[in-house]
Amino acid sequence: MMIARLFKRKAAGAVICLSILLIGGVKVQADEFTLISAVPDDVFICVAGRGNAEREFIEEYWQEVISALCESGIGADLMGIVGGMFDEQDRSQLDRLTELAEQLYEGVDWSALAGGEMVFAERLAEASRLGDKMTVGAPDVVWLMRGPADGVEKNYTGLVAILETIVAEVNKAAEKEVLAVARSSSRGASLASANLTGSNLRGPFLPITVGRRDDVILITLGQRMLDDVLNLLAGTSDKTALSATPRFKTAFAGLPEAEDGLTFFDMQNLLTSLQAIGDLALAEMVPHGPTGQTVKTAMTSEAAPVFNEAFQAYEAGDMEKALEGMLKATTLAPADSGIQYNVACMHALLGHREKALTWLERAVDDGFSDPNKIANDADLDSLRSEPRYSAALAKAKQGASGGGGRAEMVKRIIDRILDIPGMMDYAATVLYTEGYSTYCDSVIALTEDAKSKPFYPVLGNRAPMANFDRYLPAETVSFTIAGGIDLDALYTFIEDTVGMVGPEGEALLAQWEVIQKDIGFDVRKDLLSWIQGDSISVTMEGEGGTAWVSLTKVSDEAAAREKLAAALEAIPAAMSKLTALNPNPMMAMMIVRISPTSNDRLTGFSDIFLPMQPQPVVAGVADGHLIFGSSAEAIVICLATAKGEHPNLRENPRIMAEALIPSGSFTSMSWQDRRNIGQEVATVFGMVSAVGMIPAAMIPDPQAQQVVGSILQIVGKLGAVAVKVDFYKSVASNTTFDGRVWRARSVTHYRSPAERTAAADGV
Repeated sequence: MMIARLFKRKAAGAVICLSILLIGGVKVQADEFTLISAVPDDVFICVAGRGNAEREFIEEYWQEVISALCESGIGADLMGIVGGMFDEQDRSQLDRLTELAEQLYEGVDWSALAGGEMVFAERLAEASRLGDKMTVGAPDVVWLMRGPADGVEKNYTGLVAILETIVAEVNKAAEKEVLAVARSSSRGASLASANLTGSNLRGPFLPITVGRRDDVILITLGQRMLDDVLNLLAGTSDKTALSATPRFKTAFAGLPEAEDGLTFFDMQNLLTSLQAIGDLALAEMVPHGPTGQTVKTAMTSEAAPVFNEAFQAYEAGDMEKALEGMLKATTLAPADSGIQYNVACMHALLGHREKALTWLERAVDDGFSDPNKIANDADLDSLRSEPRYSAALAKAKQGASGGGGRAEMVKRIIDRILDIPGMMDYAATVLYTEGYSTYCDSVIALTEDAKSKPFYPVLGNRAPMANFDRYLPAETVSFTIAGGIDLDALYTFIEDTVGMVGPEGEALLAQWEVIQKDIGFDVRKDLLSWIQGDSISVTMEGEGGTAWVSLTKVSDEAAAREKLAAALEAIPAAMSKLTALNPNPMMAMMIVRISPTSNDRLTGFSDIFLPMQPQPVVAGVADGHLIFGSSAEAIVICLATAKGEHPNLRENPRIMAEALIPSGSFTSMSWQDRRNIGQEVATVFGMVSAVGMIPAAMIPDPQAQQVVGSILQIVGKLGAVAVKVDFYKSVASNTTFDGRVWRARSVTHYRSPAERTAAADGV
């Protein structure tokens, strides 16, 4: 089939182009990514990249994987599954579209398009009102690409052809002209645009535009972004380019050269947009007025269509039908004060004065605190002289005054939550290549007032870590060390935030205290008082194979030992109760057994025998840590390493050469062996394929059985593809924090061609 041919012929090129877009780069400084000068300074993210000859080895490695994928026959298998779901007419249509897609694909020189400089940027759309409703449009987006000058016209023509074809197919499917492509020129650029909202006059204007200006091709979503980019390219903008802002320059000043690419994330720009949207949304929930009106809504999905139909009857002048529908809606959403108010209006219009007053009182009692609406709604004119009406209006004014305060409370809570990301000023990242290793260096800068924010203690009060190799033996093959967060400060933040809700929040906290007493567990006393949070996990090779150990630092070793013992005692008791409730013999296989560890160097440790696990998990407290391990011997080795009785990581030349060793204190670090990742993934694919065939054979529907069987065969074939991913060596990271800025560095090490050959030969 044509689609299968397309998969085999084009997949490799498409993936290579995508990878170039994502990882491209040449050795330049941040301010030498010239296309960033066409990006406005109010975007919240900007990603730039350039083609880099130093990274060609990665493209070649992945080309081998893609070639294996194409040669595996998976494409034909997938299309066989898809084709089986369509009748002959639909398959013919699918082949037509595939043939068309192939032609359009060949109309663009993707290597030239993506092989030069590329920039992507985005900002949130402005919130606005459309009629009486709030609307937030799609984000403003721009892609800018600069390639060889002699290929720009072809690529522009090819991209416009893709846009025009998509529009034509949409119109064909809709059997009318929904979309149209408009050609124009502006500020030295040739443009082709299609409004994605089409003929929907109530929708916002949302053009997607393909443009060309000199040797730059641009694709934008949104008119504002198009105008800003064209003005910056033409040098006629009153906006500042992102690359010219002091914050952008400062962000990259302390980072290495951006050989391959860079990313700038502006949290403050993002929050400014989110705050504007939030303020408008809050105003939507709490209408503006002299007394801050509020309306308690509890509309349900069942009531909404019933109410809408009733309201349409009201607008058509059929009050009897409107009343009938609104009464039905109240049974489906009995707590919605807005529906109750409308029932009062219907009764008033129909001359049912007493019923109208009763429903008005009920609406106000249930939260309809909008005195302006009640006082000015012509539907209630027949009730103005009634004392009960005046009393309801007065009560609504009281509720509105309180509602204004409640709105302020909601805003305070929203502001408190937004303060968490609001502590961050910006993040900047650079990518570069050295030999057969790729690096990523980043900074995350906090705002100057971050330390005054209520959430700062959660992240900023922890002391940095040191002596990374203390518990890591020379046999280590992977490790992760993390400083964690201040759990007690986090718990305090959550409590304080809930308390801000008012009486409801205080009641919730009181209920939480009761629950803790009932279950006999106090989070602060029984957990946070002794656990510190710094953690170390290590995997090592030994005579018995691979073993792992996890260590979590505790501030009170005696309390930690007491709490662990209590937890281990509770497990068998709970399992016994569960077995008594369900005497099924299978339950006996699920029993967890606890016994003291026989290793005399681990006094107080326990063996936890889990169901269907041949070896127990060993748990205990020692040397200021809560420790779990896959074997007693592994834990003993880690503790002996800490005491200097066993060779530590510094005697492992490979890790010392490939890890990012800290020169002083640090916040977190890691190193992971990736030499066997391809084989490991292939093994998983093989197991899934083999094990899945058994339940698949029991599927009663023959067609479904065939589809599932075909999918499992595809999974099995993916194993032969996965083994081609044999070019990784390891990944490592290291992070520091000085109270204001996090600095992170990571590296991916690849095997050289010679190392791959040696590995394949078993050397």
